[in-house]
Amino acid sequence: MQKSSSHNKQVQRTKSWIFDSLMLLMHEKPYDSITVSDIADKAGVARPTFYRNFDDKDEVVLQYLNNSFGTENDDKQNNIILLFDHKYLIKHQKNLKKILSTASIENRIYRELQKYTVSLTERYKKQLSAEDYLICRYKICYQITGSLRIIFDWFINNMPMPVDNIVSMLNAMNIPKTVQYRDIPGVVVKLKEQSVQ
Repeated sequence: MQKSSSHNKQVQRTKSWIFDSLMLLMHEKPYDSITVSDIADKAGVARPTFYRNFDDKDEVVLQYLNNSFGTENDDKQNNIILLFDHKYLIKHQKNLKKILSTASIENRIYRELQKYTVSLTERYKKQLSAEDYLICRYKICYQITGSLRIIFDWFINNMPMPVDNIVSMLNAMNIPKTVQYRDIPGVVVKLKEQSVQ
């Protein structure tokens, strides 16, 4: 157990060095011009070490975004909770804004998001009829993708309203459960209360 714990800490440190190196390099050149070799050199790790942790530089950014968002199941209310850690996202605000305005990463985020929302609905496949399962899948995809798109727009445009207001607005805009689809989960957006790391 001890070895596994120290190994996990080392992996997390290495990933952190790689991400921090990418952020530092963005002060020197555009995101599209940064190579894996640049990142590895800046982080003080070998290229194979980079590739043990990430497939490419876009995945470094996706991992950071994954740390800013998460989901939980609220089985009592039959909801999927989208957790949003705005403090973690804000830590590298300037560079992330540049990255998020890059078409290649925006497309990659969209593709990954599609896979993620499909995986979220898998647990409902056996509980719902075939038609209700498809409605569930489309509803969750629509609500989570739409919520994240609005959060990214809010973030890129200098967070023009307080974060509590954006969360309240998203929840008001999400599709309510109806009698017809009462077994299909809804999506609720909440702030993830976590300190900046």
